[in-house]
Amino acid sequence: MKNIKRKLILSMLTASILAVNVNALNLSQAVDIALKNNHDVQAKNFDYLEAVENVKLNNSDFLPKVGLGFSYNNRDEIAYPTQADTDATFSAEVSYNLFNGFKNTSDRNSSKFLSQSSKYSLNALKQDIILNTKTAYINYLDKENALETYNSAYNLFQEQYIDSKNRYEQGLIAKNDLLQVQVNMSSAKQNVAKAKGDLKTAKNTLSNILGGMDLSSESIEKLKNMTLKTSDYDIKLLDNRSEIQALKMNLEAIKQQKKSIKSSFYPKVDASISHNQYFEDISDYKNQNIASLSASWNLYNGGYDDVKGNIYRTRYLKAKTQLEKTKLDIKLQYENAISNLEVAIENFNTASLSQEQALENYQIIKNRFDEGISTSTDLTDANYLLTQAKQGLNRAYFDKFLAVSTLDRIFEK
Repeated sequence: MKNIKRKLILSMLTASILAVNVNALNLSQAVDIALKNNHDVQAKNFDYLEAVENVKLNNSDFLPKVGLGFSYNNRDEIAYPTQADTDATFSAEVSYNLFNGFKNTSDRNSSKFLSQSSKYSLNALKQDIILNTKTAYINYLDKENALETYNSAYNLFQEQYIDSKNRYEQGLIAKNDLLQVQVNMSSAKQNVAKAKGDLKTAKNTLSNILGGMDLSSESIEKLKNMTLKTSDYDIKLLDNRSEIQALKMNLEAIKQQKKSIKSSFYPKVDASISHNQYFEDISDYKNQNIASLSASWNLYNGGYDDVKGNIYRTRYLKAKTQLEKTKLDIKLQYENAISNLEVAIENFNTASLSQEQALENYQIIKNRFDEGISTSTDLTDANYLLTQAKQGLNRAYFDKFLAVSTLDRIFEK
C-alpha cells in the first residue's frame, strides 16, 4: 500500500511538472531563437567572415598583377636636342612575383589557420549561448514551480485559518492560536508575492537572452524527466572542445607568421612584361615591348627581422601556455560537472522520499487536528515541512537538468 501511495505521489508530481502545452515555447525553440537573435553571435560571425576574406586576400598574392597606364607631357623647354616638346604614352603591364622567400605561402597558411581558429571560437560562443539559454529556461520553470508550491502552502494556511476561526468562535481554541495562524497565513502570502516577482524576473531574463522576445503571453513548455548516466560522457572527447581547437589553430598561425618573417633573409625575384604605345602625331618614339626580370636581397635592415622573430617566438610560447591552461580548466569543468550530476541524482531520489513523507505527515497531523488532538502549531509546522519538501524536490529536479546542460556544454553536444 505504501509503495502504491509513493508511486501515486510521484506520478502526480511528474504530471504537474511535465504538463505540456502544444502551443508552448519549448527548449529547442528557445535555443534556436537565442542563436539567431544574439548580438554577440552576430558580431563573432562577422569576425569569422572577415577571417575568410583574409584567406582570399592572401590568395591574391599568387596571381599576376595587370595594370594599364597613360601619360602625357608638354614641355616649355627642351632639355636635350632629341627630346620632344610633347609626348604621350599608353602602357600595359603584366607582373608576377616569382619568389618572395616563401612569405606569400606562409601568409596564406597563417590566414587559413586564423580562419579556422575564428570558426572554432564562433562555435564556442554558440555553445555558451546555448548553455545560458538552457539555464535561463530551467530557472524560469524552477521559479514557476516555486510559485505553485507557495500558492499551495498559502491555500493550506487559508483552510487552517478558516478551521481555526470556527474553533475560536466555538470557544475551542484561544485567540492567540487564531492570531498565530493568521500571521503564518500572511507570511505565506508574502512568499507568494515574492515568488511572483522572482518569476517575472526569470521571464525577463529569458526574454533578454532570446533577443527581447515578448513572452508576456507565451507559455513555457515543461521539461520531460530523463534517465541520466555519467558514463554517457567520455573524457577522451574533451580534446575536441572548440576552445582547444581554436588555440591549436592559433598556434599554427603563429608558426606560419614566424616563417613569414624569415622570408626577409631570402632574395626576391619579380618578372614583368609591358607594352608601351607612343602616339605618332606628338611623339617621335617607337612602340616598345619590354620584358623585365628583377631581383633584390636585403642584407641588413637594422635588426628588424630578428626582433620581429623574437616577438613571434614569445607570442607562440604565450599561446602554448594558454592552451595547456585551457585543457586543465576544461578537465576541471568536467570533474565538477560530473560530481554535480551525481549529487543532483542522489538529491532527487532523497527529495522524492522526503516529499512523500512530508505529505503523509501533513495528512496525519491534519486528521489529528480535525479530531482536536493536534494543535494549530503542529499543523503549521507540518505545512512548513511539506512546503520545504516540495521546494527541495523541485530544486533537485531542475538541478539535474542544469548538471546535464553543463555537461552537454562541456562536450558540445
